[in-house]
Amino acid sequence: MKQANQPKNQLTNGTAWLAFGNITSRVLGALYVIPWTLMLGTLSLQANTLMGKGYNLYQFFLMLSTAGLPSAVAKLTAQLQGYEKHKFIGKATLISLCAGLLCSLLLWFLAPFLSVGDPNVIPVLRSLSFAVLIFPFLSVLRGQLQGELKMVDIAKSDIIEQFFRVAYMLSSAYFILNIQHGSWKTVVVHSTFAASLGAWLATLFLLFRIYHSNKSMRLPQPITQGNKEINLWHILVQAFPFVLIGGFLSAYQWIDQFSFHPLMATFYDQLSSDDIETVFGIFNFNSNKLIMIIVSLSVSIASTVLPLVTRHRFDSRVLKKYISQAYLLFCLITLPACATLYTLAKPIYILFYGNYAQPQEYMPMVQISALIALFMGLTTVLAMILQGLSKTRIALRAIGIGMIVKLVVQPITIYLTGTIGALLATLISMIVITILMGIYIIRRFNLLSHLDMQKLNVIYISTLLLLVAFSLISSWEARFVIPTRINAGIFLIVVGSIFGGILLGVYKKLGILGTIKN
Repeated sequence: MKQANQPKNQLTNGTAWLAFGNITSRVLGALYVIPWTLMLGTLSLQANTLMGKGYNLYQFFLMLSTAGLPSAVAKLTAQLQGYEKHKFIGKATLISLCAGLLCSLLLWFLAPFLSVGDPNVIPVLRSLSFAVLIFPFLSVLRGQLQGELKMVDIAKSDIIEQFFRVAYMLSSAYFILNIQHGSWKTVVVHSTFAASLGAWLATLFLLFRIYHSNKSMRLPQPITQGNKEINLWHILVQAFPFVLIGGFLSAYQWIDQFSFHPLMATFYDQLSSDDIETVFGIFNFNSNKLIMIIVSLSVSIASTVLPLVTRHRFDSRVLKKYISQAYLLFCLITLPACATLYTLAKPIYILFYGNYAQPQEYMPMVQISALIALFMGLTTVLAMILQGLSKTRIALRAIGIGMIVKLVVQPITIYLTGTIGALLATLISMIVITILMGIYIIRRFNLLSHLDMQKLNVIYISTLLLLVAFSLISSWEARFVIPTRINAGIFLIVVGSIFGGILLGVYKKLGILGTIKN
């Protein structure tokens, strides 16, 4: 019995540590927006749009440079033992250093071309090239620890990376604006450079931890019999699918960055270029930053699922247990979070970004983004399960069909619905991908008969009641509470504490929290 429960314990413990690291780093990465936008004032919308443009392209080069290495390293680390694993890590490190150098140079020299005529984007991209240089190596270190299920060090490195990034962002913004009396554009350049500082410090921390961990272990010796040789080509073959699967979430932002403005200008010629850029900044950067806090929770589950699926991929009974457990965890965490963001979109947005935009502009975008977060998170978990089962083609086929749907539907939804059209196209695409992946996994493992429907129904019903309660409270808040950051913060703390406590009490009373601990 103890052995049977081991995968479940590893899943919940690993998810807990990764969730802690991801949530803390994401919250830090979101909370900085409050003082940052306060310092910039009305210029914060322009600054966010410029930062969003830089980060969207940065994510592409980050994906290109890491080449799916973190997940591929985690998968192979979970498979290999002793000397073979040691040798494999060395080869993966070599690939990461070469890829980082190449992609960093490409980003630096291609910045004028990638800026598409906007000179402000060039220094932003070049400041991010230093992060691209080190991030592949950092990803290999995290992948190694993920494969060994050492989630504590990964969580700590996430927090270190984000803490020093945010600290530099805020201190440099204050120095530039209040002491140097400089430009908001300079603030954005230093804020994007902060990603490099965080990545380098996180790398140093993991190197320190791995060095001290290896000091207490004997260096594994070569095994002549049964030696499983892993060459560079094998690593790249394993890593390539992770590039597509790991990068498809960012691909939606790239599509929007290069298509939203031309399509809006074509269909709505009465809107100025600045108006379109403001709308783009709200949904592509502001709303996206909010939902990534939720998606990071799903990433925590998915990151723990991958090595466990790989290790137990031939044990159908164990696989069914922890895939069902992963879905229960997903519903328990993500459904209430999405319901909260959907119903309390206005105070949440005001808390983070101020009252500089009209509610009718950003509220529909945040609400649709909350729905996107639900399907995006579930897709992430399903994709990692398929990867661990070596069913990469199933995942890639679903993603390919979803991306085609996005490209085909985008002009239609923008023409019909205007500013929310790009988000609706993304939502439709994510639903298609989720259905395609979900159908395969459900049929493959006959999961419907293994799901704990009693506990899942409690989660479904409690989420529905949460939606109703928060909708009523939000309606009251819109009438009687003045829309300021302080009021929004107090309102969210009070409401979140009350209903969060009630929800945890219900889950504990009905044994749902106990199931997760076990």
